[in-house]
Amino acid sequence: MEKGKVLFNEKCSICNFEIKHYKKRSSLSFEDCSAMEDKYLKALYVQFSDGTELKGVDAFIYVWSNTKGYNWLAKITKLPIIFQLAKFCYRPIAFIIFWRFKIFSKV
Repeated sequence: MEKGKVLFNEKCSICNFEIKHYKKRSSLSFEDCSAMEDKYLKALYVQFSDGTELKGVDAFIYVWSNTKGYNWLAKITKLPIIFQLAKFCYRPIAFIIFWRFKIFSKV
């Protein structure tokens, strides 16, 4: 299976801290999206060469599945009740992080 490219906001200290950790433990390709359209700043994305994209919790599951020591987290998060809870929690957290970045990155 083709490896996807993980898009993350390098200028967001929270995002960057977490992704730096995954980079050390994974062979995935990571790309800064801080200069891209807002769509990519609102959630973690994984892009594939065929145009397919994973977003948010689905993107994290992909990253965890391909990161040494995190496969267990991907498996747990795929469980239906955990998956729905993760999606429910991810949206407001990502929203807050996005607007925090948009407001304070202008300084």
